[in-house]
Amino acid sequence: MNSTSITLNQFYHRFPKADLHYHLLGGVRLETMLFLADKYSFELTELEAKCYYRAYQHETGIVKGGIEALTFLYELMREPEDYFRVLIEVAQDAHACGVRYLEIFWNPSDTKISYQSVTKLLATAIEHVEQEMGLVVRLIPSINREKSPEIALEMVEQMIAFPHPYVLGIGIDYKEHNAPVEHFWKAYALAKEQGYKLTAHCSEFGLHWRNVETGLELLNLDRIDHGYTIIDNPQLTAKYAHQGIPFTVIPSNTYYLKKWPNHNEWAEKHPIRAMAKAGLNIVPCTDDWHIHNTTSANCYRVMVEDFGFDLSSLRQIMINGIAASWAPENLKQQWIKEWSLEFDLLRKGLIEQPQISKEQLIKYRR
Repeated sequence: MNSTSITLNQFYHRFPKADLHYHLLGGVRLETMLFLADKYSFELTELEAKCYYRAYQHETGIVKGGIEALTFLYELMREPEDYFRVLIEVAQDAHACGVRYLEIFWNPSDTKISYQSVTKLLATAIEHVEQEMGLVVRLIPSINREKSPEIALEMVEQMIAFPHPYVLGIGIDYKEHNAPVEHFWKAYALAKEQGYKLTAHCSEFGLHWRNVETGLELLNLDRIDHGYTIIDNPQLTAKYAHQGIPFTVIPSNTYYLKKWPNHNEWAEKHPIRAMAKAGLNIVPCTDDWHIHNTTSANCYRVMVEDFGFDLSSLRQIMINGIAASWAPENLKQQWIKEWSLEFDLLRKGLIEQPQISKEQLIKYRR
């Protein structure tokens, strides 16, 4: 093996990426959860903590979901420096997987401390990360849709009262079943009026495609997070493919892992495959890194080795991530050129090629 030769696994880790759908507290390491519990004299055994992490749930016999993990962690994190530590660790993990640009969700209405305090500490951590790693991190305050629309409006008012250049827009997350995005139209309208970008978790848990339609047609969202059931409406799918609406998709999404526990069935039927074949603008993201036991490198590995995308498709998807980001346009154009060149050079050094059957192969060309 010469000095430029790399394996597929190394390739997945090294080529540059943008991750646009990452929940800050979903990236809390197990040892950090235990540290915080000890710091605040909170009774939490290692076995109890492992219930929140997909990688360890087989040891506990108890499965707690990502939303339960986030809720618990917001209760546990009680000082600004806790957020500083977590963001640094999140950046370290992302950097190790080739992530160059990261947009992070966090929920101001769930914190034990003020929006201003958390934003200041996160901004300080972001500056440290960029100096030390060259990784650019930006923030998306996110509405907890299980709380009232009035609380969502208060979040946007806090953003306006304490503006920061690292805060680019708003999102919405948590359980969607009884809280479609239109319930929060006032918060979105105010954010739009103030020049913030807009995204929303829509149609995540097998829920109806109309939640995507409402977000795009009524609230004028710039991006959709998840959005899988849009493929149940071919007319809208074609429309949004033509418009190039970005969909941040999550290969490790819990709903589909439960729906199709057989790996081969999951790989064949996952809506990400259908979304790509329909020409939708998809960007694979991690969602909850440690909680879901995934990485950015693993997301792209899954796209190739499980879903059947070829490496040229991976290159296009990498470009989709840059274009769908909320970074300045001149910087995006620079990254498209630089990252594409880096991708091509790394690809030339591959000593192996992914094994994809003709039946599975997806050649994704937007």
